[in-house]
Amino acid sequence: MGVQKKRRMGLQAIRTTVKLIWAETDAYTRRKLVQSFVFLVGFSALGALTPVVYKLLIDGLSGHRAVRAYLTPLGLIAAFVLFQFLMRFCGELRNLVHGQALQRLNRRLSLRLFQHVFGLPLEYHLNRKTGAIGEILGQGLNGCHILLQHLVFTFLPVVFEFLATAVVLVNLGMRKYLLLLTVSGIAYGVVFARGARLITAPSAAVATAQIDAHSRLTDSLINYETVKFFGSERQIGQRFDNTMAHVESTFRGLLRIQTWNGLIVVTIFSASLAIALGLAGHDALRGLLTVGDFVLINTYVVRLVQPLESIGYAARDIAQGLGYLQNMLALLAELPETDGGARSANGSPVRGELAFEHVSLVYGTSRRVLTDVSFIAPPGQTLAIVGISGSGKSSLIRLLFRLYEPSSGRILLDGRPIADMTLHDLRAAIAIVPQDTVLFNDTIGANICFGKNDATPEEIRGAARLARLDTLIESFPGGYDTPVGERGLKLSGGEKQRVAIARAALKQPRIFVFDEATSSLDSRTERDILQNLAEISKSCTTLVIAHRLSTVVHADKILVLNHGSLVEHGTHAALLETGGHYAQLWHAQQGSRRATQDGASSIVSARA
Repeated sequence: MGVQKKRRMGLQAIRTTVKLIWAETDAYTRRKLVQSFVFLVGFSALGALTPVVYKLLIDGLSGHRAVRAYLTPLGLIAAFVLFQFLMRFCGELRNLVHGQALQRLNRRLSLRLFQHVFGLPLEYHLNRKTGAIGEILGQGLNGCHILLQHLVFTFLPVVFEFLATAVVLVNLGMRKYLLLLTVSGIAYGVVFARGARLITAPSAAVATAQIDAHSRLTDSLINYETVKFFGSERQIGQRFDNTMAHVESTFRGLLRIQTWNGLIVVTIFSASLAIALGLAGHDALRGLLTVGDFVLINTYVVRLVQPLESIGYAARDIAQGLGYLQNMLALLAELPETDGGARSANGSPVRGELAFEHVSLVYGTSRRVLTDVSFIAPPGQTLAIVGISGSGKSSLIRLLFRLYEPSSGRILLDGRPIADMTLHDLRAAIAIVPQDTVLFNDTIGANICFGKNDATPEEIRGAARLARLDTLIESFPGGYDTPVGERGLKLSGGEKQRVAIARAALKQPRIFVFDEATSSLDSRTERDILQNLAEISKSCTTLVIAHRLSTVVHADKILVLNHGSLVEHGTHAALLETGGHYAQLWHAQQGSRRATQDGASSIVSARA
């Protein structure tokens, strides 16, 4: 990639970040930033004038008549101390208001990024790395902080102080020292422009390596049970160490560039200081400068050359921050889910009539999942969807929730295409009990009412009773305030599934979706739950996805999918009579059940 292209990309990233920051500043943040700017001006002005007072004090104490004629040493000491106090006072107030603005901005940016991530389509989340998003957001916020921090605390103070110092030096007839400071500033600019250009690519590489390392760590922690089951602690540790070794080697290259850049900066500073003090000392010995003038020059060189140095370091940090920001900006460039101009139904009642009309779905460019699927689920009826694994059952549910859009055909709810409904209205009308229930690391009560945060305790307990969960919860010392642990691992698979059933029941939707909702339950609990599921969904349209055909024999209609196509539909009895695909699945499962029971009996007999 050419230098010009890299430079354009860097400038574009800065502009995009500044626009993002400005868009997320509310009235409070802007007011604090204005206050910070006022204190910044005061700090810079006092910083430029304090050395002048110090010069006058030195000249007064050394017996300079022009000073002693109208200022006493005591007055100069008082003025010097007052200037020092006011400068630091302005600095502290600037830190306060800037910190307040930064925290508010951090909060708003975090919310913006958080909402954007959850607004992204399912396809993005399926392709992401576990834990990578959190690291990308953290690095992006850090990059924003770097830009804002250096703008307020580095660039602007030095610019204002340099201008104030220039005015003082011109008025004192010290133009050659101003020229020296200007040349030093140009030298710093050249060095740091080169350093920033060299550091951008390694910074981006470091950011990517850190994201990969964080992703590896998070993935290992989430799956720690599997690691322990297979005794693979050493293996997973070696993988993580390999990732961190890549981070280390990438960082070494970055540090080498930073170090060489820093050595050049130190050389420029030392040369500037030596030339300035040499000239000032020579002029003082010739009587062209007073001792106070010599001190003034020394102070300005130290006060301005070092901040110029800090500007260079700021430029280097910003280049590194841009490396961090690139991943976040790429994330923000991902297109979120949209309603496509749909209008809200404004609380219009949903009857629950569901229709699929010639729906097909192709993943990517070639993987056909569903082909010309059509069916109608009248309000209040139970529709079962069965088929072997990979037949497209779960894809129907993802289409219903608009996690994917059909490649062709359409889906209607109460005669209205769901593509014309807002995502909020559509998903508010549907509740799902998934096959794999993952809970939040919160209380069991909070997990039940996740879909309805304004639920009363009585409603939560009622939903728990419907899911046959109330007796279990009451046996816990903490009751409904009992923590369920990371991903609900303190509960068994069946208990987690009953929490999911209670959560769906509490939502009181018009359409229930049960995706293998009793797969983790024992036979007795499954029978009880099925009765309750029939009770809570008797007035709703119900879709039941099942592998075990015995759980759907009472459905009003059974749809049989095979390789993405709807091959049969009808009642349980009618499908058995036809002797088709459903009948083959039914007899295979009955035979498998008998074979499993015979096999278990053989094992028991052999052990006896």
